[in-house]
Amino acid sequence: MKKVYIAAGLRTPIGKRNGSLKNCLPEKLAASLLNGMIRKCGLIPSDIDQVILGNAAGPGGNIARVALLEAGWPYHIPGVTIDYQCGSALSAVNLAASLIASDQADLVVAGGVESTSLAPRRQFHPNDPRFCGEDVFYERAPFSPSEIGDPDMIEGAENLALLKGITREEMDSLALSSHQKACRSITEQVFKDIILPVESSGKIIDADESIRPGLNHKLLERMPALVKKDGLITAGNACLKHDGAAVVLLASEAAVEKYGLSSEAAILDFSLTGVDPNLFPLGPAPSIKKLIQKNELSLDQIDIFEINEAFAVKILACALELGLSLEKMNVLGGALAFGHPYGASGAIILIHLIKALEKVGGRLGIASIGVAGGQGISVLIERSG
Repeated sequence: MKKVYIAAGLRTPIGKRNGSLKNCLPEKLAASLLNGMIRKCGLIPSDIDQVILGNAAGPGGNIARVALLEAGWPYHIPGVTIDYQCGSALSAVNLAASLIASDQADLVVAGGVESTSLAPRRQFHPNDPRFCGEDVFYERAPFSPSEIGDPDMIEGAENLALLKGITREEMDSLALSSHQKACRSITEQVFKDIILPVESSGKIIDADESIRPGLNHKLLERMPALVKKDGLITAGNACLKHDGAAVVLLASEAAVEKYGLSSEAAILDFSLTGVDPNLFPLGPAPSIKKLIQKNELSLDQIDIFEINEAFAVKILACALELGLSLEKMNVLGGALAFGHPYGASGAIILIHLIKALEKVGGRLGIASIGVAGGQGISVLIERSG
């Protein structure tokens, strides 16, 4: 199998739902990154073999193809869209890496895009037994049969917190730490070369919108529980809804040499697993275990873990399950601060993982994300240099 390299990563700023990017069509966000990527790498569109993007809350259809045409790329370049919910972008990277490793492609742009601000209103067909009336809409698709349990995301997080005995105070502390680390990363300009400013409503947006420098324990303590009166999950220790996009350029060894590309990291392996849908935030833990075992590594050999912070309880529960120190997880801040645009988040954490490895001088890293319906996907990378 051929080696697969990450030549570069690029993302947009991340906006809150109905915030700074509320009027940006997702295909235009993705198109701006496609053209930004080839500019960054000194390529032209016809050098790219394929575009693969994840998307979860969009209108359906093949947004990858729409985006590359929106970018003005040649008709002969194919686009493929994946809906693996929160794991969509990492799944797109997995597919792209597999195409290169199997000698079906040399240069593939992979990642994802999401606009929760523009998510369409959805309704079951009148013939569907779940149809509840012309004015009744649903926000998300079913992720698991009701007989097994198909909790909303917040309910699944609440279930996991209760099962693992994780307190609200612990979750609030982790959320505060995430914002503090994110603030330091922004102050230190860690992401200056991977955030592409975008235009929205006549303004240039160049900063993530959800990071809160003034957050403190007192503010977190005042936030009401979301599931039940004495519940544990709040808007402070759970992600909001977001808009944004992110992509990486994957290259074969031959392409790196042909086009004079840099190699930021090599992709070593992927793993996918499933868990109880009622405890879906736990998905990263068995996925990481499987990846470690497949590659005959120990957890101690991994320098940095980047696990998507859809909920603080996810990070705390995975740390407990794996026996990991929080000091090795999300060292630049996580999605609780930066945001979680579902279909793009896998690519965002992968790009952040490379930056974190650079910062600490680490070699091996794992990016992992939990997926609705009780699944997890993880990727093992080795930083170049």
